[in-house]
Amino acid sequence: MMTSPSLPDPIDRKPAARPGGAVAFVAREDVVAALRVAPDQALLGALECHVAALDDPVADGWVAGASALVIEVASDSPASLARVEQLRQRYPQLPVIAALGSTDIALTRALLRLGVSDFARLPVEPAELAGQLAELANGQTGDSAAVPLAPLVVVAGATGGCGATTILTHLAAALAQRPDPARRICVIDLDLQAGEVAYYLGQVPRVTVSALLDAGDRLDAELLQGALTDSGHGFSIIAAPETIMPLDTVDQDRLLELLRLVRSTFDVVLVDLPNDWSNWSLSLALAADQLVVVTDLTVAGLRQTRRRLDLFASLGIRAERIRVVANRVAHGLFKSIDLKDAAGALGCEIDATITDGDGDMSEAQNEGRLLTDLHRHGRFAGDIARLAQLLVLEGR
Repeated sequence: MMTSPSLPDPIDRKPAARPGGAVAFVAREDVVAALRVAPDQALLGALECHVAALDDPVADGWVAGASALVIEVASDSPASLARVEQLRQRYPQLPVIAALGSTDIALTRALLRLGVSDFARLPVEPAELAGQLAELANGQTGDSAAVPLAPLVVVAGATGGCGATTILTHLAAALAQRPDPARRICVIDLDLQAGEVAYYLGQVPRVTVSALLDAGDRLDAELLQGALTDSGHGFSIIAAPETIMPLDTVDQDRLLELLRLVRSTFDVVLVDLPNDWSNWSLSLALAADQLVVVTDLTVAGLRQTRRRLDLFASLGIRAERIRVVANRVAHGLFKSIDLKDAAGALGCEIDATITDGDGDMSEAQNEGRLLTDLHRHGRFAGDIARLAQLLVLEGR
């Protein structure tokens, strides 16, 4: 079964395959042709194949009376996603398996929210698809029990040294201390070359994220539990590797599977990203419920922030999911760039400001402590609390 990079929305039960009818298979001509000559295609039994381009509508006659629908969807074809949405609206009880040529987290999330039952890989492996159809016939999907998708907050710095990790660690502690119902919070340090989350908190990890990424099929809840480091501030950490790890060696599918497992275990997940963007880090940005961009009020910081905002816009990340945080904001006579001018340079409002911690921050980090441990009621602590309030996802 194809591994999906995220979990289904909390739906009670997806539709089961209807007995008696054939399975409708809708895909491009080359996909259908490859399936028809597959050595074990007979395993699929009553399968009615229909050739259609990715932007062709699906005829009602193709799905009327069908027990299930397998339909090709592609990330570079919005029309192929739109027709799935139309089919789900017209036939809400018809189980739909989306056939994908490649893993794309944004597309997968969109399909899950539409209520697709499962995913199949292209080119189709008849034995694998037959197993998925059998599970549908038994009223099951790849996940027999629907699991809520934990909110994901991704934190990224506009420039190196702007304080993104500092904001992240204090934010995680503030979320853990909120008077909400008990929340299990995890921070994943994916700054694979310069990650310091654990050490900022005075912790020495026994296992790091690299071990989980290398686990492959052995990755499970038990292995995850063994890799967690207690922050000492009410949240867990999956630490960055001890040695520098090239960004291009990350297997995106394994990373997405790890993210799925962590989000099924915890109630809120925060991720610290490297400054350099890659395909896998952009996938996480696309998956995030909230994307926090940390900048300082310098010309370089604002320029790099604007470039990142333009990148996110080009990827279709909605502006309401992005939070711009200005760090080390000075007060009094010797302020840096004015907030109004900064907002003008960015073309958007700055959502939160964090007071400059001055030398106290370095002192706290050298001791493996948070600044809020030293000054619980200072201006910095208040700014972090307000940021935590801003990021609280109601009803999640």
